[in-house]
Amino acid sequence: MTDDDAIHDAGTPRQRAARMPQSGHGIASFVIALVSGLVVLASITFSALLVASGNAEQHMPVFGLIGIVMCAFLALSLVGLVLGFMALRRQDRRRTFGAIGLGLNALILVGTTGLVLVGTFFSHSNS
Repeated sequence: MTDDDAIHDAGTPRQRAARMPQSGHGIASFVIALVSGLVVLASITFSALLVASGNAEQHMPVFGLIGIVMCAFLALSLVGLVLGFMALRRQDRRRTFGAIGLGLNALILVGTTGLVLVGTFFSHSNS
């Protein structure tokens, strides 16, 4: 017969871990990652479509607006990264959404930075 309140490998009782609520910071980090990721992806796609349409010079005001929106949502993703760290530090809450939000926000920031660096490298090597 097993005791449900026995200590397991992670060091916390299984029933207590199942009853702990999710961290609000973690849920916020996850939602921010989803929204930021979709907006940044849509901004990159829309910019690529405008460039592929031909005359990119006529779309410069739109590119400026897209840049402002991307910067705002990348800053929001940075806030989501901090919230993910805060969620992982909480011992009295479940940290699943915090870990997922932290990973997604980091991926958004690193991926976008990588795309900017690759684009900058190739634009300078072609001129």
